[in-house]
Amino acid sequence: MLICVSVIIYVIIKMLRAPRQQIILIAISTIIAAFSLASIVNFTNPFEASWLTLLFFYLSLFLFSLGSLTLLGLTLRKWTRQGIYVNNLTNSFRQALLFSIFIVVSFLLMANGLFFWWVEVSLILFLLFVEIFLNLKV
Repeated sequence: MLICVSVIIYVIIKMLRAPRQQIILIAISTIIAAFSLASIVNFTNPFEASWLTLLFFYLSLFLFSLGSLTLLGLTLRKWTRQGIYVNNLTNSFRQALLFSIFIVVSFLLMANGLFFWWVEVSLILFLLFVEIFLNLKV
């Protein structure tokens, strides 16, 4: 167990030094999540699916949206304004995380028949306040 933790820490430290490796890892993870999502959508019936299948669906939807929105945000930040790569990646990942949470929660609400405009507005406001709170500089 200790060996696994030390290997993971070593890989994370090594990845922090190589931005290209981070982008490749995010892209490969996004492709795998997209393949998983497409497989679940094509080969399962949502009315007969077990809770485990639905869990994998929402997990792969979350990972796919997280990876693709992170790459999209990073590309737009690099294209529109030059900045420190780590800051651009951090901001892109944080905003992609919040937007991915919004997408998955919206899908869950829609699946349970609770997708109303006031629920979505409150979810948007909650995530907006989380974003504002995370952007506060002390």
